[in-house]
Amino acid sequence: MLEWIKRELDKIGSPTLDWVQVEVTTYCNGSCIYCPHTVMRKRWANRHMPIELFHELIPFLRCTELVYLQGWGEPLLNKNFFEMVRICKDRGKRVGFTTNGTLLTEDTIRTLVDLHLDIIGISLAGTTASTHNQIRKGTDFNKVISHLERLRKIKTEKRTEVPAVHLAYLMLKSNFHELKEILLLAKRIGAKQIVASNQTLIVDPKLSAQAIFNDTQRMGYYRTTLDEISHRAAREEIVFDYHGPGLDDASLRCRENVHRACVINVEGEVVPCVMTNPVLSPSHYIFKNQSVPLRGMSFGNIRKKSLTRIWNKKEYARFRALFDPETARKPEQIRSEMPLCCVKCYKRLGA
Repeated sequence: MLEWIKRELDKIGSPTLDWVQVEVTTYCNGSCIYCPHTVMRKRWANRHMPIELFHELIPFLRCTELVYLQGWGEPLLNKNFFEMVRICKDRGKRVGFTTNGTLLTEDTIRTLVDLHLDIIGISLAGTTASTHNQIRKGTDFNKVISHLERLRKIKTEKRTEVPAVHLAYLMLKSNFHELKEILLLAKRIGAKQIVASNQTLIVDPKLSAQAIFNDTQRMGYYRTTLDEISHRAAREEIVFDYHGPGLDDASLRCRENVHRACVINVEGEVVPCVMTNPVLSPSHYIFKNQSVPLRGMSFGNIRKKSLTRIWNKKEYARFRALFDPETARKPEQIRSEMPLCCVKCYKRLGA
């Protein structure tokens, strides 16, 4: 099987991707109030990617230098997670994942450091326990920060800079004020990059009121605060990447980089981004106070066809061309050809 895939890669020509994102599990030990895993709990399908399926990915690792082991779940719950990291590292790839931080025991941290993991992202929804714990239910802010301090200590002990710690902060109306303290927290745990993002998938109508892009009266406050944090971060040599608080209906940019990356979900489906992952459907989400069907989009399954052939399918190429910044077509024409899930997507509209 693997030899056949290698021949396919050589015959067709493998794509060159910025990254491949692999969903290793849809299980999660958290109950974050905004997450579809929580809101859809009664119909959520919990699955781990089997190691046998992950092995089928190995030939396609040549398509990218970065493999990100992340989807709609907590990666460390997959018993084969360390083996997946090792497989990628043995082939010279950079490897990262995002976690809620609850399972970062000392043994786990030491294993990740010894595997030379490159990036560990930590999901936060506040810079105090009272705020974070209320939003990211099932996690404990103080324990997570304690784990990260231990990680910093072990990295110092082993004289290594990896894994680099990235903080992923979800901005809501109720926690935005605490973002002002994120740089102090980053310095405390040795994080060199922060990404502050908006809600991008609202599956509970009640959470629309939490979206800062719906709070038009305070837009100036949000923009000024984010600009100030960005300037301070630059002085501290910390990367601060943030989504603007407003929406840009004319935007053609996709933050998921769909024309240069892809997601392979827990069942092997090749999808453009996590928002189009079939594990989310059938359901609905809220877009500008309207209920919109949430349907998956897959261009093929790696169990049946090679990633190279899937990537080169005409319909997938046409989809990616909609988001290629070098396209010569008019923006109005491009938007008219976009699927509904992209037209009505906060990821694309984020200013």
